[in-house]
Amino acid sequence: MRAPLFLALVAAGVALVVMALAPSGCSSPDATLRVDAGGPDRASFKPVANMLGHRCGSLDCHGSRYRNLRLYGYGGLRLDPTDRPDFPQTTDAEADADYEAVVGLEPEIMPEVVASKGADANRLTLVRKATGQEAHKGGQRIAPGDSADTCLLSWLGGAVDTQACNAAVLAP
Repeated sequence: MRAPLFLALVAAGVALVVMALAPSGCSSPDATLRVDAGGPDRASFKPVANMLGHRCGSLDCHGSRYRNLRLYGYGGLRLDPTDRPDFPQTTDAEADADYEAVVGLEPEIMPEVVASKGADANRLTLVRKATGQEAHKGGQRIAPGDSADTCLLSWLGGAVDTQACNAAVLAP
């Protein structure tokens, strides 16, 4: 009787060691991983990225690697460390990284907002914080109804208003 009990304990011990040494389901982030949260077309995002960079991406705000939402581009943090904050303009790679950052904030809500054509955009923390509806260290960066608001909401609605996005970058 002792031998079967001993063998069972040894087998259990071996199983625990194997499980402890096996790779876990969690690993370090994969820089090549792309978020597919059901966001609007990626190709339409660059004007929105320019607007967000202008309004929110300065080096003391979301253009800092110390923020949970990091925005790359002109006037802020650069994806290529050889680029200066003021040159060149936001690159396609930076706009793509910004897209990943924005749609990855609330991947469970983004597809629902997009499916509603942006009708319930206030469900997104990005919209609430930017428009001052929720506490935000940077204060209100987008006024409801201004060109930046039109830009962001049009992107969430599926048809980017490029003119509004460009106007938001030019506005103080």
